[in-house]
Amino acid sequence: MIGINDVWRQFDTPFIKEGHVYLEAYEETLRKLVTETKPLVEGLVLMTTYYIENNEQDKMRQTMDQYGKVVRKIAEENDCYFIDTQSAFNVVLKDLYPATLAWDRVHLSAVGHMMLVRALLKEMGFEWNR
Repeated sequence: MIGINDVWRQFDTPFIKEGHVYLEAYEETLRKLVTETKPLVEGLVLMTTYYIENNEQDKMRQTMDQYGKVVRKIAEENDCYFIDTQSAFNVVLKDLYPATLAWDRVHLSAVGHMMLVRALLKEMGFEWNR
């Protein structure tokens, strides 16, 4: 889930650009981390960035979605587990107010954390209905 703060800083501190990590640098850094880590672990899991916002036209949400596409691409190229956290949140955002999952749309509540756990376990093949 590397990248959420990289995007957030572009929006909460737009004039302090030296602290920003833009898409190209993000992709390069994540790719390097995966390349160096994958030989050392079994079952590397990459999870997308997310923004608890159902309006896909929101600028921060659009940027998060772009970073999420990079995560997907790198996961596929490196045969890693991939968790699309934004998609998991989108399902419930149709019915829930965003603050139910994260008061600031980034830092998750207990409910938000449970959603991440469920998405992870589902990808790992956990059977919920046994």
